[in-house]
Amino acid sequence: MTIYIEAFLIQNILINFCLLRLVYLTTKSTTKTYKMIFSAIFGAIFSVLGAILLKNVIILNIFKLLAAIVMIIIAFKCTRKQFIFNFILLFIYTYSLGGAITSLSGTSYFTSFGVIISSKINLYAVTIFIIVLTYIFELVVKHIKFKVKTNNLIYPITLYKNRKKIKIDAYLDTGNLLSFNDSPVIILDINSYLKLTDKNLIDYYITPGEYISTGTVNGTNKLKIEKLDKLEIKLNGKNKVINNQLVAISSSFKSTNYKALLSPAII
Repeated sequence: MTIYIEAFLIQNILINFCLLRLVYLTTKSTTKTYKMIFSAIFGAIFSVLGAILLKNVIILNIFKLLAAIVMIIIAFKCTRKQFIFNFILLFIYTYSLGGAITSLSGTSYFTSFGVIISSKINLYAVTIFIIVLTYIFELVVKHIKFKVKTNNLIYPITLYKNRKKIKIDAYLDTGNLLSFNDSPVIILDINSYLKLTDKNLIDYYITPGEYISTGTVNGTNKLKIEKLDKLEIKLNGKNKVINNQLVAISSSFKSTNYKALLSPAII
């Protein structure tokens, strides 16, 4: 089987760049795109030299280990602890990516310097596709990070009204400073309120009550105020009970993972 050095080098550069981007997206170590490109080129040159000059497997693996260390040093500005994390992640992603590429191949050949893959799918297309996936991965990571931060502010609560109760999740909204008669008010999804009180929408709107005004960038809105018998909230593994908790009923809830907005004054 004929192996072209140019193809081997270019494919290695693309794959190394993918690996370094994945490490960057995971740890957010300080780097620049040109540094990752230079590091990828350096790693590819090491691979070519290893393929040409080295035959002993042990020496070759030591050679690859040194190459990985130098690649991390070139690509990232990091502390010793960050370097260790980056180094471990580089190897994890290397074997994960290697398995993904192998699964797309038709035939794999094991040589003294690594695995040579023969595939009906053009490997340039595969590596470029994987680079695109790293950018998609970046968007996913940002979304996941936001979800993790959001979930840390979600608390399980139990609402009580007329001997009925309902358990829902509530989000601690630091901007919710609503108060009525100097008492903090939480905002509750209307569907949760109807379920708690066994009311239908018509009964809710025709029943007279007091209202509170809320202001957002989109304007002002009036929400109906209701008083619950009590509210239980779980904080640090313990239940906190608040009697006669006021809630403002909202019909414009869009979130799917929480049904109420807590006031910081409650926490």
